[in-house]
Amino acid sequence: MTSHDIAPSHAVAPARASLAWRSVEAARMGWLEYRVLQTPAGLLGATLPRGILQILFFTALAGVLAGPEHREYAFAGSLVLALSSTNVNGVVAVPVLDKQYATFARVRTGALSPTVTQIARVLPYPVVGWGLLVVQGAIAAPLLGMTDFAMRLLPWAWVYALIAFTLSVLGLAGATMTVGKRADVVAPNVLSYLVMLCSGAIIPPGRVGWVDAIGQVLPARHGLDAVRAGVEGRPVLGDLGLEIAAGLGFTVLAALSILLQARRASRHGHDDFE
Repeated sequence: MTSHDIAPSHAVAPARASLAWRSVEAARMGWLEYRVLQTPAGLLGATLPRGILQILFFTALAGVLAGPEHREYAFAGSLVLALSSTNVNGVVAVPVLDKQYATFARVRTGALSPTVTQIARVLPYPVVGWGLLVVQGAIAAPLLGMTDFAMRLLPWAWVYALIAFTLSVLGLAGATMTVGKRADVVAPNVLSYLVMLCSGAIIPPGRVGWVDAIGQVLPARHGLDAVRAGVEGRPVLGDLGLEIAAGLGFTVLAALSILLQARRASRHGHDDFE
């Protein structure tokens, strides 16, 4: 009998495990990690009501300042703001936990690329964030007397799912690019406020030039344009393409940042992120 015969099966990884299998395992571990950080009590007792209050506040404020006709515009946009708070800020935990618990060495020396590992661990954030958003919108709409408009938005809920993913990679890029500068928590918060200001969620485009310019390269702006175009019966493919492009761009930035961290760690022999 060899040592391979007596080794426990759970301790021996498949000899030729595929990239897909490893990626699924990374995503599964990301889900377990997410459940530790985001407990049901926290999601239902804090995150869910906070999003509902955000939707109520921004929609009601728009109605007071810009008139009742602007409430539908603001309601559609406030859903993006709720996503931004859960996703852009939430995914900070992925690189920050590696920094706090010195686990990046295991990530970068594993069989799976550290970039794929980090992105796989991020997946629970857009999925759960979008699920929460659907519930938040369903609760806020009748409180605002906007159930009919919410039903018109419902066929375009999948676009908000796309926005949830693009905002998540924005947060990952911001966190990984600044984790070595001790600004990994500040940077995603700044990005979240930029999304709030520049996405066209509340302020229509064409009012401030530099705001529009920033919004063109950030996720959410074009996805939100696609939602509004769809509700109004206009073409959406162009805006969807731009939203996907924005998400891919920040995915590349996050991947490059993780790659640079891994190479720097290999060169210096430590993972202090300094």
